[in-house]
Amino acid sequence: MQWWCAATAAEWTWAWRAYPGVWIAVALVAVAYWRAVRPVAPWSRVLSFAAGLLLLWTALDWPVGALGAGYLLSVHTAQYVVLTLVATPLLLGGVPPDRWPADSALLRRLAHPGLGLFGYTAVMAVTHIPAVTDGLMATQPGSFAIDLLWLAGAFMLWWPVLAPAGTVRMSPPIRIGYLFAATIPPTVPAAFMVFADYPLYGLYELAPRVAAIGAAADQQAAGLIMKAGADPILWLAMGIVFFRWQHAEQRAERARREGTS
Repeated sequence: MQWWCAATAAEWTWAWRAYPGVWIAVALVAVAYWRAVRPVAPWSRVLSFAAGLLLLWTALDWPVGALGAGYLLSVHTAQYVVLTLVATPLLLGGVPPDRWPADSALLRRLAHPGLGLFGYTAVMAVTHIPAVTDGLMATQPGSFAIDLLWLAGAFMLWWPVLAPAGTVRMSPPIRIGYLFAATIPPTVPAAFMVFADYPLYGLYELAPRVAAIGAAADQQAAGLIMKAGADPILWLAMGIVFFRWQHAEQRAERARREGTS
C-alpha cells in the first residue's frame, strides 16, 4: 500500500490508485478548520479555505500527485506552483484575522519581508536541486517532506502579505514591491530547465514515459511553468493589493471630505 505519492519504476497507467495518506492529511486540516475557525468565519473566508483545500487535495492525490512524484517533471513543477502560489494564499485567506494569536512572537518575526522572501527562496532552491529531488522523491517519506517544505516556504512567502493587522505588516506599496521581488528567484531554476543541454533530473529522465513525452521536452515545459506559469499569479496578487489600496485611499478621502463639510 502506498500512503503518499512517490516515484515507482512501474509503467504509467490511468488506473486509479488510492493514496490514503493524502486523504487523511486533507481531512485533518478540514476538521481542524471547521472546529476552530468555521463558527466565526464568514462564508467568503470559508469558500476561500475550501478552494485552497480542494487545490491542495488535487495537487497531492492521484493522478496529479502520482504523475508529479515520479513520471513528469512538468507536472511536478505545476504541483509546486499550485501549492505555493494558489492553494496556500487561499488557505491563509480563509482564516479570519482574529483567529491568529496576536501575541505570537514567532508570527511577528515571520511577517518580516526579508525573512519571508529568504525562506521562500531557500525552500525553492533546495527542493529543486537535482540530487535532492532525485533522492527524496524516490521514497514516500521523502516525497511527503518535499510537499511539507513547499507549504512551509509558501507560508513564509504569503504571511508578510496576508498577516492580520495586529501583526507587523507591510504597507501596500512595499507589499507590491515584495511580490515583484518574489518573481525573480524562480528565474534561475527555470532557466536551467529550459536551456540545459541534457536532462538534469535522473528520476524523470529514467522514468517510464507518459504519452510519449520525452525527458528533454518535459524538462523544458517544467521550466516554462516555473516562470511563465508562476509570474502571472504574482502579478495578479500585486494588482489586487494595488486596487484594494486605491479603494481604501478613496474611502478615506471621502470620509475626510464628509467630516469637514
